[in-house]
Amino acid sequence: MPNVCAKTFGTEKACAGRGRKGVSIREIARMTGLSITTVSHAINGTRPVSEKSRRLVEEAIRRTGYRPNLAARALKTQKSNIIALIIPSTEPGNSTNCFFFDVLGGVKDTLQRRGYDLIVSTYSERRSDIRLDSVSVLKKSWIDGLLLVPNSRHSRYDELLAGVDLPTVLLDRRLDGCDLPLVCCDNESAAEQAVGLLADSGRARIGYLGGALDLSTAYDRYAGYRRALEKRGLPLDPGLVRLGLDYSIEAGREAARELVGQGADAVFAANSVLTMGLVKYLGGAGIAIPGRVAVVGFDDYDWTEIANPPITAVRQSAFAMGAKGAEMLIELIEGREPPERTVLLPAGLTLRESHGPARP
Repeated sequence: MPNVCAKTFGTEKACAGRGRKGVSIREIARMTGLSITTVSHAINGTRPVSEKSRRLVEEAIRRTGYRPNLAARALKTQKSNIIALIIPSTEPGNSTNCFFFDVLGGVKDTLQRRGYDLIVSTYSERRSDIRLDSVSVLKKSWIDGLLLVPNSRHSRYDELLAGVDLPTVLLDRRLDGCDLPLVCCDNESAAEQAVGLLADSGRARIGYLGGALDLSTAYDRYAGYRRALEKRGLPLDPGLVRLGLDYSIEAGREAARELVGQGADAVFAANSVLTMGLVKYLGGAGIAIPGRVAVVGFDDYDWTEIANPPITAVRQSAFAMGAKGAEMLIELIEGREPPERTVLLPAGLTLRESHGPARP
């Protein structure tokens, strides 16, 4: 897996010894009136300290410009307190929009509170031969654990993780046959709920726009689409299904044109960027939403609220996904088994105006 981009995020941490300008933990303790042990725990996050003590230490660090000697601490504890997050890169014509940036935000928030730093690396989803032992971040840095968004549900995880002996938690996408801890959205139920909403509004020819089924997210959303049709006695018409689409506005626009040509009276777009393409086509063609074609999208971003009309969309929390994954990984790193190995985060629907009944 080539390292397209890598960056370190997080809080400043320290070990006993001197940092920048020769300031030591002993001097921080003298300034705050706290014990050296309390100051060390506050800086390293190794044990809880009171909110008052933490604030005193943070103020002393700010005033002195203290910087830690990370290498010395790592040698002493055999821990770096650094976690790696590996996510897909955003590329022209294959946009993952801001979803994984929100995941990153949730990861970073949790790690900061727990005294860990973060390194982020990306990979191209256009490659199928991804192996973690080729990631430069994992080879060059001392990492305590790994958060990973897999590139395919079919990847052999024993090969994917070859040479990487680290606590690992999967985010957003599963690996079939893999028992690694996982945090993801309940994609199948979310899609079933979305398509059911369209069917219950009187739509009988519901189209589907989705990505490649080798991603578990796309696979599960398509399964939810099929299940919703089956429960309501609606036929699965292959002419109303477009799979394997690039996550791009142009791919969504062209696929929407084809579905309308097949007589679709509603469309569920299983990705935010595909929803953009769908809405762009319908608006440009003068096709009324929801009068002629009803629309439900996946992922509820700001643009769905200001579209004309506002778009009904599946709502999932990428931030919560990242935060929960980071919590589970810290449990593993610190020698505790997470209460759950697989966490399915619920998704809801934000109801707006795009899914209503047909009008003459």
